[in-house]
Amino acid sequence: MMSDDLNAELQGRLALAFPEGGPNGGMAGRGIVTCAGGVRLFTCAYVLVRILRETLACRLPIQLWHFGGEEISPLMRALLLRHEVELVDATAVLEAFPADIRDGWQLKAYAVAHSRFAEVLFLDADQTPVRDPEFLFETPQYRRARALFWPDIVDLAADNPIWTWVGLAGETCRSWESGQFLVDKREHWAPLQVALLLNERAEAVYGMLYGDKDTFLIAWRLAGAAVEVAPHRPFTDHRVLVQRDFEGGPLFQHRTNSKWSYHSTQYQLDGFVHMEACLGFLEALRAVWNGRLFFPPDRTLAARREEERLERVRGLRLILVADDELELELLEGHQIGGGRSVDRQNWYVVETVQGLKLILHDGDQVTYRLAAGQLGAWRGARLVSPANEARIDEGLAGHEPSHAGDAGQLGGLLHALVDAGGYWARNAPQSRERLISALRLFLQAEPGLRVGLQALGERSADLRAVVDEVLGAFAAEQIRPLDKAVAIGVLGAGYRIPEGGGS
Repeated sequence: MMSDDLNAELQGRLALAFPEGGPNGGMAGRGIVTCAGGVRLFTCAYVLVRILRETLACRLPIQLWHFGGEEISPLMRALLLRHEVELVDATAVLEAFPADIRDGWQLKAYAVAHSRFAEVLFLDADQTPVRDPEFLFETPQYRRARALFWPDIVDLAADNPIWTWVGLAGETCRSWESGQFLVDKREHWAPLQVALLLNERAEAVYGMLYGDKDTFLIAWRLAGAAVEVAPHRPFTDHRVLVQRDFEGGPLFQHRTNSKWSYHSTQYQLDGFVHMEACLGFLEALRAVWNGRLFFPPDRTLAARREEERLERVRGLRLILVADDELELELLEGHQIGGGRSVDRQNWYVVETVQGLKLILHDGDQVTYRLAAGQLGAWRGARLVSPANEARIDEGLAGHEPSHAGDAGQLGGLLHALVDAGGYWARNAPQSRERLISALRLFLQAEPGLRVGLQALGERSADLRAVVDEVLGAFAAEQIRPLDKAVAIGVLGAGYRIPEGGGS
């Protein structure tokens, strides 16, 4: 039986109206939302994004929501930015719009509600659409109800305790599958908020329902809201659900029990559409990423600039004295391409009192440490067994333009700041002000960030006004001299304050 407290909360959510507002407070337009963080789901999301952008030529804006910076490494962020994906750190948005959510299932309803879009197509990260799904917004079914869901392979039974728990009469009906759905938030804000509340009560609700999926069905029933459910059950396989369009053809291939794997052989379903493209995108991902979350320590901007230079060098030779000699590729995002091995997984540069040091890492510990020498040579040692003298020679190595999708390491730093501030969510006014303050402080501490900031504004029309305001203040010398202690407290001790940059 429903408690008085739950009844009061449900009634409060049902009474909520869509929050109207201007550009800094409202939501507008159409877009795709997905949730993914960590190695497993990032691998799926990467394939989904490339299928949407390259195979299907889908131009809808895409947002990827995650929990905290520890789920998305600098390289993972850069790989998504190349394909015009907006990253949203849910932990930042939760500061402005609190909710009791802690995992990916709970995050779905929250991400849809707080995305910057008024109309949302939600896709699980392990989806592979058969064709560009943008057409769904123009179907008669969606235009009638402004909410479109797909059925699952099971029914929700009339004797399920969820009905009594929320105060509804029990009914046996087709269960809804939440791997894909469309909703116009302007028309369905109340049921969406009820779905969010049910997911906040996951400890009780998930024991009655399978995760989040039927929280949407229950919410729409409680609200008495209009909805269209696709008429055909999905084609079923023990590892893939293939949801169908209104004529019965395949539309969404949901790899529920066969997610794309970075390391393992992929499950292949007969008739799976775009399989070769998906496998190609996985190979491309393996070429630039080792499948691990890696976060280098704080580095000075001088070290970051040296990293950018080394990313452009081709033909590096790693020489293990009295042992081996091989070609080494130092890729963006602290990855090693050619020459990758168990003890050579990642790399970075640090600045010490003795000068720049090139560090190779196995993902758990430093395995090589080399110091910058003369004529493009780095000298040092392998620190793990068999330990011996090592050097890296640039020699006559060639240089190529950086392929960084976010204007290099400095630009990546700025994109991480935008993500961490929750700017791509529903544009809470405080997110914009906080971002401007942070960018001004960064620019004052290191004027060299100006190039990356300009690139950020050129890349994103949405951010151009923010960038113009920051650069305008900088050009007009409206920024007061920076106290070094304040700057170091905000930026971290790994940042160098330039001479003349403060007291």
